[in-house]
Amino acid sequence: MSHLKIGTTQYLHTLPLINGAVTAPELTFDVTVTRTIDECTLRTIAGDFDAGEFSLATFVKLCETDQRFVAFPVFAKKLVSQYAFCREDATFDGHGSLAGKRIAVPQFWVTAALWHRWTLEQCGLAAGDVTWCPLAPDRIDGMPYPTHFKYDRSLTGRKPSDILRSGEADCFIFARRPDDLRGLRYLARDPIADTLALTRRTGVIPITHVLAVKREWLAANPGRDAAVLDLFSAALSHGDHEVGHHVAQYMPLADMQFDSTTATLGEGWNRYGWQRNEATIRAFCKTAIAQGFVKSIDIDHIFHPIG
Repeated sequence: MSHLKIGTTQYLHTLPLINGAVTAPELTFDVTVTRTIDECTLRTIAGDFDAGEFSLATFVKLCETDQRFVAFPVFAKKLVSQYAFCREDATFDGHGSLAGKRIAVPQFWVTAALWHRWTLEQCGLAAGDVTWCPLAPDRIDGMPYPTHFKYDRSLTGRKPSDILRSGEADCFIFARRPDDLRGLRYLARDPIADTLALTRRTGVIPITHVLAVKREWLAANPGRDAAVLDLFSAALSHGDHEVGHHVAQYMPLADMQFDSTTATLGEGWNRYGWQRNEATIRAFCKTAIAQGFVKSIDIDHIFHPIG
């Protein structure tokens, strides 16, 4: 029997691991819940966990200099492009309308920012066609900042809602909406249609987090890679069945909305495994290189092609 130390944040797809609702016949495990993905990422790097939830961008960047981990195809996904916001009275409609504008972002190199810049490319704009306004320094020191991009760091420390309402930035992008949307709106006039159109056209459902596993643990526990994937897959499936129950207080039609999402995005859109998700990972890595985030990525070495 192998033992696995897991670090994760708490979501519906990780709660079954945390509360013991799922088990694995070949594994025992304990779970540490971190407050944020930043904390989980940094503690995984520090060696606190055998398997830890990682920001996808940070994982790819880390692998330039640190080969201790391999990424399992256990992912968190979001339709990131919807999370772009502007003033209510702005004339913008979608990413393609942002040429020459000022875009605020929590950190320049967060995973969501790379995906939003990929979205700009899909809409015919380059990342150098706008001015980037980071609201905080990047979580890792020594990050590259390509000289052909335009930056304005004068808004550091400010709240996104405030700088949108004041007109100091034209748009704010992230992977969730600001807490205060008074006087603001989604960048796309019809964000649902716009988001789904991009998804259908590209076939990409963005991945934001990944499970990083110590190569040392895998070497010491040969043949247990499938058990790790099965454990996390069981937790995800358990979450599927519990969505309506867990969010009914806020979304009383959640079960039907879940069915509608499945019908729209396709059966298994949220499943784990390399084969199902390889194209999206390769799209992310390609744009990460093109944006200057990393010089090269050995995808076949840093991602475990299981499932």
